[in-house]
Amino acid sequence: MTSNSPEPHKNGPSPVELPPGDLGYVYDPHVVVGSHGEIKVSPAVQHACTCGGKPPYQVFERPDAEPTWCRCRPYRVRIRQIERFIAESGIPDPFQYKFLDSFQDTHEGKLIQGAHLLKQHLSTLVEKAQNRETTARSTTDSAPQLRGYFFWGKPGVGETFFSYIALNELMFRSARPGRFISLSKEFFQTLRFAFEEKSPMHGQSEMFLKTLYNVPFLVIDDFGVQRNTEWEMEMLYNLVDSRYAHRRFTIITTNQNVDKTKELAEGRLYSRFVEMCYIIHIQAPDYREYSKKTYEI
Repeated sequence: MTSNSPEPHKNGPSPVELPPGDLGYVYDPHVVVGSHGEIKVSPAVQHACTCGGKPPYQVFERPDAEPTWCRCRPYRVRIRQIERFIAESGIPDPFQYKFLDSFQDTHEGKLIQGAHLLKQHLSTLVEKAQNRETTARSTTDSAPQLRGYFFWGKPGVGETFFSYIALNELMFRSARPGRFISLSKEFFQTLRFAFEEKSPMHGQSEMFLKTLYNVPFLVIDDFGVQRNTEWEMEMLYNLVDSRYAHRRFTIITTNQNVDKTKELAEGRLYSRFVEMCYIIHIQAPDYREYSKKTYEI
């Protein structure tokens, strides 16, 4: 078994021997139906496939024999998982399946210094995530924890688009779920509504918060736009504190100066951010000016 191979199905065939760096699946950006491309098995897996890619991915070696699992099955199952995770992540549809190559770090043939450094950070991040999953699958040792990011900078420098890409890359490479939330007025209104006894959503708040507490990858976008009421700060602090306590990977973005964060919750939020995240001041040019024809942030 290669380090990139998913666990084989019990009593199933041996996994495909993959070349270095091959996950067993690739993203094809060519759009046939919908707004994005599709995830396919890699050429190595396709070559080993004898089921034709048809669910439930079984083959009959003889007409009178019991069916066996095709060698492609673990990879196709993983692809279905990744597709579901991305669909349920909360990333707006136009930004789903945006990966590293979607993040522009050049303009008119020249490097955009701040953007280039961001791209380097993201490359390192996804490599660590992939190595983490390899360690978790191949040993009984607990995988090393990933440290998150706290990005702050003026509007338009790419924090939100960067977080979309990071979340897509992490879910794609690790086949683990992630969530994207924006701390908008609507977010807190929906959450408060779910706590009300007469609400049709009553009882869903606990499950929703539990998901945010425990999901492997979480992006908290637009930190600082909350009204900082006692109730909102309690909800936000509980979320951050839970992820801090369990060392779950978290990205926070804000357009506010980081010094304002130090004043919230008597400094308790900032102290947790410092321990669980790299604090990065993004000073890249306004991405809307550089890439208005490509995407909107």
